[in-house]
Amino acid sequence: MFDPRALTFVAAMVLVPASVCAQDWRTVTQTRQRSGEKQLQVDVQYGAGKLNVEPAHDNALYRATIEYDADLFKPVTRFQDGHLTVGVEGTGRHLRLKDRQGGEMRLELSRDVPLDLTLEFGAVEADLELGGLHIENAEIHTGASETEVRFSHPNAGECRHAEFAVGAAAFRAYGLGNLNCRDLKVDAGVGDVTLDFTGQWSGNLTAELNVALGSANLVLPRDVGVRVSKDTFLASFDSNRFTKHGDEYYSDNWDAASHRIRLEVSGALGSINVRWVDNPATP
Repeated sequence: MFDPRALTFVAAMVLVPASVCAQDWRTVTQTRQRSGEKQLQVDVQYGAGKLNVEPAHDNALYRATIEYDADLFKPVTRFQDGHLTVGVEGTGRHLRLKDRQGGEMRLELSRDVPLDLTLEFGAVEADLELGGLHIENAEIHTGASETEVRFSHPNAGECRHAEFAVGAAAFRAYGLGNLNCRDLKVDAGVGDVTLDFTGQWSGNLTAELNVALGSANLVLPRDVGVRVSKDTFLASFDSNRFTKHGDEYYSDNWDAASHRIRLEVSGALGSINVRWVDNPATP
């Protein structure tokens, strides 16, 4: 049953002067307070502009603020049976996109409700702070975007699976040790990918990394053991601190490490660069 107390809807319209691209700017904010939800499935689809995702700092289940050009887009925010769909969709009007500014969306999510999170976006400048959330599954699919994902604080639960599909742009993920994930898959296209595995480790990780024409930069904490299975074609691999046994590479601390990464690498015409660092989360 719909509870009007659980949902707050605020809409405001900002008109841009005709001399500034004649865009019809509007801002919509929608908030829903927590009311006993045990799970939240989140689907975000955002085409162009700026995207920010971060933990909520109050009792909100979610809060979505969308600034959009009403000539081209209309906001989408639907919640039903624990499933949130948020983003924008086209109005069907065929206007010239040249010199038109992109919009902006900010999404805040509850820290206390387990999340099944799917983010899909295109030509977007994305700043995602996912640390401190309770992520059970996460999928991030990017197009020609500049994306930074941070896990600045430990995940509130255990993440079963995470998947990053990266298009023709830069993708940087920091603090993956804090995600507390058991299974990770990364498909990197033409862009430049950085995967930083520092953080508060509490288990082991199995990861797949496929690099096509781009490069992958791996930031590995010195206190985590790493085993690499490499199946690449003309792709360089920095084997510093690794010893090869058969078809696999083992870090020099593999036997003694309390936590381990088992990494399967494949690709063509790409490069795998490795940098070992002290883990700031280690006492």
